[in-house]
Amino acid sequence: MFDLVKKSIQQFGSFSEKDLMEVVNRLRTMQLRKDAVLIPEGHVCREFYFVNKGCFRQYTITDEGTEATLNLYVEEDWMFDYKSFISQRPTDAVMQAAEDSEVLRLDAHDFHDLVKISDGFFRIGVIFQQAIQNQDYQNNRVTPEEKYSLLLARKPRIVQKFPLKHVASYLGMTPETLSRIRRKIIS
Repeated sequence: MFDLVKKSIQQFGSFSEKDLMEVVNRLRTMQLRKDAVLIPEGHVCREFYFVNKGCFRQYTITDEGTEATLNLYVEEDWMFDYKSFISQRPTDAVMQAAEDSEVLRLDAHDFHDLVKISDGFFRIGVIFQQAIQNQDYQNNRVTPEEKYSLLLARKPRIVQKFPLKHVASYLGMTPETLSRIRRKIIS
């Protein structure tokens, strides 16, 4: 059950089996059904989550009352609400399972305990920074075609797992624009 998370952690440093078990022993498993909310709007994010199975969408409601997708997560992704976690203030976004899913939770206090045990665990913080490094997809200086190409190159499973309207919103374009781009790439 913990093979994927161990593999993920090993990407950011050379950790012994003992070090990995220090992390694994602090993880808690959580099962969520499709459409279940992991982090509701108005709650403070106090945990890191590893997507062991399934996928998640983080979105907010705009002033116009429409949903705007902020992030899309698939298996082997780490996720958390960065702004809420750092400020310890309530989030204005919702993190929701897009299909039946399983996450491994790591409480912030457990993470700080790990850092106290070994400076090597400080490097694990790099993993969590990945959750917010999707700015290229939402960067207005990048063309819609470039955004979609970057997504296909870096995270092709997103396109397979999520409806076109969520992928388009994530990329900051209309579903019609994304359909045109996809047709152009396919032909």
